[in-house]
Amino acid sequence: MVNVIVFAPSPDQLGYIGDLLRKLQTDEVRIDAIHHFGSPEILNHLNHYDVIIARGITYRMLCSRYPGKHITHLGFDGTDILAALLECRESYHPGKIGLCIHHDGLEAVLPGLSELCRAELRLYDVVDEQTAYEAVDACRRDGMDAIVSGGTVSNICREQGFPCTYIHIRPATLERAVQEALNAARLINTERTKTNIIRTILDNSDDAVLAVDEAGRILEANDQAYQLYGLAFISDWRGGSIQRLGAGLTYIGSRDAPCRDGEEKLVTIGNQQYYVRYKLISGEDSGVGTLITTSAASKILQEEHQIRKSLVRKGPTAKYTFRSIIAVNPEMRKKVEIAKKFSRADSDVLITGETGTGKELFAHSIHSASGRMAQPFVAINCATLPENLLESELFGYEPGSFSGASREGRMGLFELAHRGTIFLDEIGEIPVALQAKLLRVLQEKEIRRIGSASVIPIDVRVIAATNVNIREQIALGKFRSDLLYRLNALEISIPPLRERPDDVIPLMEGQLRILAAGLGKPVPQLTVEAQELLRGYAWPGNVRELRNICERLVVLSDAEDVTVEDLNELHSFSSVPSGAFRDLPAAPPPPAFSPPLPGKTKQEIARELGVSRTTLWRMSKRQEEMNRSK
Repeated sequence: MVNVIVFAPSPDQLGYIGDLLRKLQTDEVRIDAIHHFGSPEILNHLNHYDVIIARGITYRMLCSRYPGKHITHLGFDGTDILAALLECRESYHPGKIGLCIHHDGLEAVLPGLSELCRAELRLYDVVDEQTAYEAVDACRRDGMDAIVSGGTVSNICREQGFPCTYIHIRPATLERAVQEALNAARLINTERTKTNIIRTILDNSDDAVLAVDEAGRILEANDQAYQLYGLAFISDWRGGSIQRLGAGLTYIGSRDAPCRDGEEKLVTIGNQQYYVRYKLISGEDSGVGTLITTSAASKILQEEHQIRKSLVRKGPTAKYTFRSIIAVNPEMRKKVEIAKKFSRADSDVLITGETGTGKELFAHSIHSASGRMAQPFVAINCATLPENLLESELFGYEPGSFSGASREGRMGLFELAHRGTIFLDEIGEIPVALQAKLLRVLQEKEIRRIGSASVIPIDVRVIAATNVNIREQIALGKFRSDLLYRLNALEISIPPLRERPDDVIPLMEGQLRILAAGLGKPVPQLTVEAQELLRGYAWPGNVRELRNICERLVVLSDAEDVTVEDLNELHSFSSVPSGAFRDLPAAPPPPAFSPPLPGKTKQEIARELGVSRTTLWRMSKRQEEMNRSK
């Protein structure tokens, strides 16, 4: 689906444009139409549109803000200008007319236009809002009787009571511009489809595959190459030189050491040997690039790799990579870059943030980009089990060590994560007595199963996460400070969704696509007004609440467009607490917990916030403790 937006030149043209768009819109292209005056905030929130149609000042502003987008100019021509001049003559009978538009080579035809409208014409260049106001002031000083102009100057004249005629765009001109934009949208859609097909083919290969152009610039890389060559740590790898990856890689167009089509070379990457095979990507007339395939150097290594992959598939594995994290907000992007740096190290990591912000997603991604990526990733929520069961889950137990124990005993999660990563979610909820045992495991790198006298050495990286203030817990005697210092060798805090509203729409669109595909339904499309509502919402349940709302939209709605009315029908938007919507960007965040609304059960409140009843209970208890301490 390609998204197109049309900025209507005037409000009276919205109806015609709406009829035209309904006639031209297809399953592949979605088109919105709006009208505005001045420089509204919406111009900063058009990232999800692929093609934009605008005219005049709006067009130039958009070209400056979105240099990489396809922006179609909805320009008027000489016929439109002449029609406006003749209308101005009939309406005001002026002796002098100020033509306030962007020059665009009009000086040459000015005498002819002056003769046709039987009035003296003077041209005033208008390129932005400032020059629009300056042009009106200049016309007043120069004694112009009336003005002919576009939308911005017309609105200024209306405010100041200055005679003005608006230059209308003919329907044929408008339809031609929309058709041009639709052609661009279809081309974008075709290229996306091709890219998705190529990526699917590449990712189905067991080998690492890189595609480079004649100059050795990286065009594409599959997931295996992304991991093998550490592309997660190179922010601008696409379009960068293949030689930045090291390993002695070359390409067919190299002047110094060009490879031959079908050539194989032995290279060393990370102290391991690999075979690199070069294949010419040929065009109709000449070679246009190189396909570089990297695989393990020997059959033994290949078999070992396959066995390891098979074992990992059978056991616990990380589900996400940094590619899974949607981050448009600069602060969130900075957190992603920090997490990528953390993945290079082997130190323990503490991830903090409110419930539902995506701490587990970061934990998976750090493991997937680390040197332990081929080894197990084991996750456990420490708040879901009582102390005795949590200890046996973490450390395992010997046969018959306690009532109800398995006859065969059981391996603990630390053993299962050997050479890999263990993710301890909600670490702040571990009882103090068990914290001492956990600290000893982290320090000694060995565990003792329940009921056993012997120890088992382990090699495990720990990533922990919490949504509580650990330092406050330490002050209350509920968390050991030495365990905190052991866990937070590297620490990262994930900002709540209310502090990154520019991530809301990309996150929602991604979730809507996934959920709609799972149900075999068309993807709901958010109107501009609905997007503004969602960006202004405080999201107390963060990304988890956002996903719940997306699921309701997909399940309950059969309409193609999601409007403000549709959102207000959702319980989450019709009964949010006071202050859940931000009035100012710098507004303080809402409290971690609000009292239950009258007439609502805790189960209903938990469902709206996208959290479990257990988490809601803990939030309530913490609030009560804070109130008592005041």
